[in-house]
Amino acid sequence: MTRELKTAMIMAAGYGTRMGDLTAEIPKPLLPLNENRIIEVLLLKLAASGITKAVINLHYKPEVVRQLLCRDYGLEIIFSEEPELLGSGGGIANAERHFTDEDILVVNADTLCEIDIRDFYRWHLRSAKQATMAVLPSQNNIDYGLVSYDDSHQLRRFNLRGQDIPNDFNNAIFIGYQVLTPSARKLLKPENQSVITALYKQLIPDLEIGVYCFRGSWIDIGTKDFYDEFVKKIQCGSMPLDNILR
Repeated sequence: MTRELKTAMIMAAGYGTRMGDLTAEIPKPLLPLNENRIIEVLLLKLAASGITKAVINLHYKPEVVRQLLCRDYGLEIIFSEEPELLGSGGGIANAERHFTDEDILVVNADTLCEIDIRDFYRWHLRSAKQATMAVLPSQNNIDYGLVSYDDSHQLRRFNLRGQDIPNDFNNAIFIGYQVLTPSARKLLKPENQSVITALYKQLIPDLEIGVYCFRGSWIDIGTKDFYDEFVKKIQCGSMPLDNILR
């Protein structure tokens, strides 16, 4: 019987400082995109992809998140509060009690894309790696730090933004979607740490990280100006969210 991905963790604890006054009263994932908020679009996509449980980590204004995420999104929602910010790695480790001995999908709360989550997980299972990251092929090292991977789709290195990128590997943007096995998550601790440093860089030498190439619309809602322009495109119909919700 084919294994299915049932649990996701949404990383939503940050302050969203680049959004300016928009996040003075609410966390960035709660900013509206017409009838749905950013994180609501993500929750609906997860439910449509077969996810039955979403664990959301909270730090900034957790009571507001609890209050506003009160609809039925088609899956169970569990909140994992962090009195102190634990970073991407520590946040996952802090929520481990909510996971069984299972693979989980980890996604950023402010990132939307057309990725087929079921296909992503099937690819992960075929690769038999301890972790798999989804990437968008790119050579844009001016705006993004890029990851490099070989022709066997194994992660080889991380490159800082502005750093020269190697010509002997393929290069891409990590889009904030990842599958982590229980064995990979054992490398993480519930303390302030990055998943990149604590997990990925530890597994690179063993070639235990798969790289899934995604080609499609990817929306990283990183700044106030980008958000304002994105909302205008949605309102005028030039940026429909239908494909993202699938």
